Amino acid sequence: MIIEWHTHVYPPDEAAASPFWGGRCPMTVENVLAAHHRAGLAVSVVSNAAHYLRSKDATGELKAITSWNDYAAEIQNAHQGTLYCLAMATPCGGPAHLAELERAIRQLGLKGVLINSSHKGHYPDDDDARGFWELVQDLDIPVMIHPPHVGFGEERMKEYRLASSVGRPADLCLALSRLIVRGILEDFPRAKIVGSHGGGGICEVIGRLDYAYELQDEAFFLGPYAPMKIRHPPSHYLKMMHFDSVTYHAPAARLVLDTVGADHVLYGSDALPLTSLKPRAIKLIEDLDLPPRERDAVFWRNAAKLLKLPIADAKAA
Repeated sequence: MIIEWHTHVYPPDEAAASPFWGGRCPMTVENVLAAHHRAGLAVSVVSNAAHYLRSKDATGELKAITSWNDYAAEIQNAHQGTLYCLAMATPCGGPAHLAELERAIRQLGLKGVLINSSHKGHYPDDDDARGFWELVQDLDIPVMIHPPHVGFGEERMKEYRLASSVGRPADLCLALSRLIVRGILEDFPRAKIVGSHGGGGICEVIGRLDYAYELQDEAFFLGPYAPMKIRHPPSHYLKMMHFDSVTYHAPAARLVLDTVGADHVLYGSDALPLTSLKPRAIKLIEDLDLPPRERDAVFWRNAAKLLKLPIADAKAA
């Protein structure tokens, strides 16, 4: 029994229009379903990383988001029990964007939302995003946080695919760290955050975040730690989050498991677009030789809980 948490689809109009793919965009629902069945999955959770949003103005962004949400509902309904889809949102987009997210969940029946770790210089801990966190807590949905196409330091990441291998996880790690220290989980403790890519390295640096918080005056030379917005060490809030297993490296996956526990880790492959990653991602979890309860938690139970799938139905899917 496996629920795939991390696979992407583009709506047909964006897949066809994007010059990036040269007319060969692999992120179609047909390709997702083919890879899904080859891997023997029970359920795939489909999202749209929407890297194309960076090229659109505010009006174009909302139009593209609405189009994706409509398409996501269409394919979710067409493949009931096999595909569950996440809406798309920009947390700092304002009232119209929040209204669209509420429509996507309450009317269209989508199961959660994907946001980028940063979008055109905005991060999800910004004050303008507080309405977003109020809404997702009220809707009681998971929020998957995914890196943008490129975050900070773009000018040094144009070679050797460094934007993908280094820039994206670094941006994600920064965003998750800011959500912690800026008190988002303090103020919105029922928010269900899922960090993609194993958190982008946050489980490696959490000790540094803790000592920055704990040492206070002794570490004056590191700069101020004010205003104080959290009441516990950052690792306390990290353990409130979930993370997918998309690390491509068994020791990194083990670190995530050891840091937050198996009940907070979800199997994922980030395939599509690269379908060859899916069986490798499954093998990575199998090779960790987890106890049966932990293995089931990672492969499907945690995702079923976040998606509010009845456990009996999840077993039979």
